[in-house]
Amino acid sequence: MSFCLYSRAVAAASIAACSCIAAAQSGVGPETSPDPLIPESSYFDSLPVVLTVSRMPRPQNEVPAALTVLDRETIRATGYRSLDRLLRLVPGMLVAKERGSEQWVSYHGPNRDVPQELQILIDGRSVSAAYFGSFGRNSFPLAIEDIERIEVVRGTDAASYGTNAYMGVVNIITRHTAEESGATVSVAGGTGEYSELSGRVVTHSGPLGLRITAQHLRDEGVHDLNDSRDRHRVTLRSDLQLGEHDELSLLAGLTDIARGTGYPNTPFNSHPERDMDTREHFGHLRWRHAVSPDEEFLLSGYYAYEHTSNEWAVNTGPLQAILGPASIPVNDNFTTRRQNLEFQHNLSPLQGLRLSWGAEWRRDQVHAPFIFFGRSDPAEESRRVYANLEWRAAPQWQWNFGAMAERFQHDRTRLSPRVFLNWLPNEAETWRAGYARAWRNPGVFGRYSDVRIFAPAGTPIAGLLLQHRFVPNPGIDPARLDTFEIGHARRFPAVQGSLDVRVFQERIRDQLVREQAEVPIENPFQGLVQRFLPPSQWGNSHGTVKIEGIETQFDFKPWNDGTLLLRHTMMRVRTDDDGTADSVAPYSASITWLQRMGAWQSALTLLRVGPVRAGNGFTPSFHYTVPDYTTLDASIAREFRLDGGQTLEVRLTGLNLLGRHQELANFPVQQASGDDDPVNRLEPIVMLSVSASF
Repeated sequence: MSFCLYSRAVAAASIAACSCIAAAQSGVGPETSPDPLIPESSYFDSLPVVLTVSRMPRPQNEVPAALTVLDRETIRATGYRSLDRLLRLVPGMLVAKERGSEQWVSYHGPNRDVPQELQILIDGRSVSAAYFGSFGRNSFPLAIEDIERIEVVRGTDAASYGTNAYMGVVNIITRHTAEESGATVSVAGGTGEYSELSGRVVTHSGPLGLRITAQHLRDEGVHDLNDSRDRHRVTLRSDLQLGEHDELSLLAGLTDIARGTGYPNTPFNSHPERDMDTREHFGHLRWRHAVSPDEEFLLSGYYAYEHTSNEWAVNTGPLQAILGPASIPVNDNFTTRRQNLEFQHNLSPLQGLRLSWGAEWRRDQVHAPFIFFGRSDPAEESRRVYANLEWRAAPQWQWNFGAMAERFQHDRTRLSPRVFLNWLPNEAETWRAGYARAWRNPGVFGRYSDVRIFAPAGTPIAGLLLQHRFVPNPGIDPARLDTFEIGHARRFPAVQGSLDVRVFQERIRDQLVREQAEVPIENPFQGLVQRFLPPSQWGNSHGTVKIEGIETQFDFKPWNDGTLLLRHTMMRVRTDDDGTADSVAPYSASITWLQRMGAWQSALTLLRVGPVRAGNGFTPSFHYTVPDYTTLDASIAREFRLDGGQTLEVRLTGLNLLGRHQELANFPVQQASGDDDPVNRLEPIVMLSVSASF
């Protein structure tokens, strides 16, 4: 079916669904229809108030973007224990695993290597990695139990958050300490030697609230891989009410992860089985001054540190007959430090006008001598000034204007504007149309990565360059994204439902791609090595990448205590680069059924993803597309209330229940193992957990 025909079919189906549900609202509804004596407007008093899109609290139907909100109850009902699983419930989000402890998270793509299109926030703090500028290789530093809700902006939000919000924002909002008290202890175990122990305690003393969460997790990951994981994590949140108008919040955390990575029998032992150790810590201080319900000031600052140890040794491989057996140390260790200061002011200067403006300064520094040859601790500073204005021009018409002026020290000032018009014909319906532009900065790694491997001492060619693995490209330009969007959102009180349809076109110029680099051959041994492992660098592709598509999300309650979440995405890519085109899944769809029956709670999610060329590794002569796959996840829980007021929950969760499947491909390893027997296939996982609350 062509894209145009598909769009018409979806539009027709949406209209039909709206008509059927509208009929239900007029009286031909199920037993759960609302009381006809209650006016319809009362069902919209509880419209979700969201914070992310324009940085100011607004009802979800008035924001200039498509938004998916996963609230606390939904997160708990799914039984999921990780962010990557939860993001699979977001239309347009491509989430895959190459192994148990590494996620490949992208909104639409298109990127074959390391996705760098999303801004990941936890309570306003960016956790997008300073090293790659992406989602990062380790799990995010937060316990699922601490999350209040997750707001996902589907589409660029660079007008509010800058370069890392190139194609979207994932904003994880944690629970305020005033919303809970007491203690919780959880124990879990499952297949693959999975075990998890966690404890949370929340206490209050006058105006002060304090929460401490500690976790330990261990598993063996994917059965056929060196994929073990051993993680320790402690996080803290403190909220201090300084008076009627002021609040001070402190968030801090420490994470220590040891995990297995690599594969056997890689060329020249270039990606062998080994252990990696990562230690992270952060501190985040926020001050909020609420002048009135319509005006507030926010000031925040944070510091984040990460150190990863990743060492191994390559060998002479096919050159052993000439050079003899030799071990060449490789050191991918790196340390990153991020410092960030931000000021924000929200106000309503006139009736019908709302304004959010502010400024931000950030500094990222990387210490990685092996990765940045000859360059000592490269750093990158950025400065941002932004403003978002909402203007109610008429009762049913609302304009949203936004802009971010952003300057990196290696680049000129870039402007990311946004213009949206929302039409609200009634309380239940919103139509939106708009345009936004975004820039994606290449980052320190994209500009300055320079990895060289020399022959070790004790060989006949000691000191000679054998491989120039990564080549720097200081002249690389930021990628530019222009997005055009039409959307429709509608609420259906009869079934407590909401529909959101987004039709979009995204145009990318100067797409950042990893490509083969030309370097001078200094000796014949280097030429032989680079025949097997050619050098590469980040650069700008030629031409324009066009992504057109439609996303649909429909949430509703068709019967008592039951919820259905329907997601569907279909996309078409136009570009001269086949690899970029193939890195976008042409379709994905999911259906999630959440059901509560007294003390019982269950969840079932069926997900279908189209074929995609996604993964890591760089082998120009080899191309592999992961075939389409279908997965099934299920969870069932029983809650017990004890005589002393405590609660006990027992939960059984299963992932990948339809059998083994592949989601990513490490290209060199895939080539060595053969297309018919990929080594990184994910297996079914079953987990049993018990949690007690006091």
